[in-house]
Amino acid sequence: MPPIVKMIIAVIIAGVAGTIANAVAASIIIAPEKINFLYVPNRYLIAIAIAALLPFLYTYIGGAVGWALSLIALILVPSLIAKLVLGAGAPWGLVLGLNGIYAITAIAIYRAIVGRR
Repeated sequence: MPPIVKMIIAVIIAGVAGTIANAVAASIIIAPEKINFLYVPNRYLIAIAIAALLPFLYTYIGGAVGWALSLIALILVPSLIAKLVLGAGAPWGLVLGLNGIYAITAIAIYRAIVGRR
């Protein structure tokens, strides 16, 4: 499989897996009905778009710095979108924490698919 195809597949799966992990965590931490986050298509689109940062950070920066920046970006970008664009009413700490779960999951899945370079 060509590397670019592998990266695209990794980004899509990472975004989806991160969104699922985020929804499950929200249903455990906030309330069981938050599992409904699984059924919001826009959450997946946003998560995949944000996960698309991973190949760039991984390729152009790489190493520990690249992964630290990936973690920061994958926590901050969706948190800013949630609070400032979508009007999420949850406190900042909760939003950052739940997006931390998204970020860790997305990064782990991405790395599992593309491998370490």
